[in-house]
Amino acid sequence: MLNINDKKLISYIAKGMKNEYIRLYKKYKKIKEKEIPVEDEEIISSDDENTQNIETKLAIEEALQKLTPLQKEIIIETILYGEKEKEVALKLHISQQAVNKTKKRALKKMREFLGEDFLDGL
Repeated sequence: MLNINDKKLISYIAKGMKNEYIRLYKKYKKIKEKEIPVEDEEIISSDDENTQNIETKLAIEEALQKLTPLQKEIIIETILYGEKEKEVALKLHISQQAVNKTKKRALKKMREFLGEDFLDGL
């Protein structure tokens, strides 16, 4: 026979299980909303170019992480934003020659990491 304390304990456990179920259901629902259904195999095969672009971006990001903060800043400003070395030098309070040498060293480091032909033309 169950006494009143046992009934309270069972009620407490049941409420806890119900609340946990609701929490997990909401979590599952939130995950499902973020997923993008892929139904067509043509979409997957046409994404090879996008995959290559993502892999390239990840490789460049990893190579940038190997640089010193100054080298990284100079590469980002000159190559990605297209600023002139003179403008970067003024912004960083260093000489244009220092920007040029630092950029060359950074590109050399990135070529070593990524491979010689990866950064040709920069």
